[in-house]
Amino acid sequence: MAKDKKGQLNKSDKLVALYHQKSPATEAFRSIRTNLQFMSPDKELKIIMVTGAEAGVGKSTISSNLALTFSMTGERAFLLDTDMREPMLHKLFDLPNFQGLSTYLSGKEDNIDQLITECEHSGTYLMPSGPIPPSPSEMLDSQKMVKLLDKLRERKGVTIIDAPPLLPVTDSVLLSQKVDGVVLVASANETKTEVYKKGLERLKKVNANVLGTVLNKFPVNSSAYYSYQNYYHYGSE
Repeated sequence: MAKDKKGQLNKSDKLVALYHQKSPATEAFRSIRTNLQFMSPDKELKIIMVTGAEAGVGKSTISSNLALTFSMTGERAFLLDTDMREPMLHKLFDLPNFQGLSTYLSGKEDNIDQLITECEHSGTYLMPSGPIPPSPSEMLDSQKMVKLLDKLRERKGVTIIDAPPLLPVTDSVLLSQKVDGVVLVASANETKTEVYKKGLERLKKVNANVLGTVLNKFPVNSSAYYSYQNYYHYGSE
């Protein structure tokens, strides 16, 4: 993949579903989307949380591309950055973060439309994390957060939540009980089995609806355009 002077992946390489719609990586995200759409025939999955057992597995990239592929169907897709400790989504889309989720949860702005911005005319809309608050866990476990999720459920389209990692903090465990399903992200050759299992166990202890796991950064043929593939395992863990 092309990298910038600091050795970081370029924006177009991370947002493959936006800039490389015919790539194998984008097709993998389409497969994830299709699997999710058919996983719950009795109850529509309106709010899906994406997290990982640890930081650095690529959950923000997975969240973004998953939302972008949902918007390809013609429906709106919403991205919600609940990682109010290390927010990333606004950076991926080059959008400001002076207001967002923390602004709403603190009561400074009740009109969520004032906090949502379209991502590059893609049909995907982002509510960034907003300024970092002193107590993210308490905010995410509040009735105000429940009210926000109810508002998002009433809208057409799906909401993808980029949540904090499971093991360092309790934020995602608390949030997992309020969403319709959870997708767990692991990094190939980086996420240790015991770390993954600990993260999964935290979700199971609160009876979270774990939809499956995305294995990110999976090595593929070196001649391929991308040096990683995303594999989605769905069903019971």
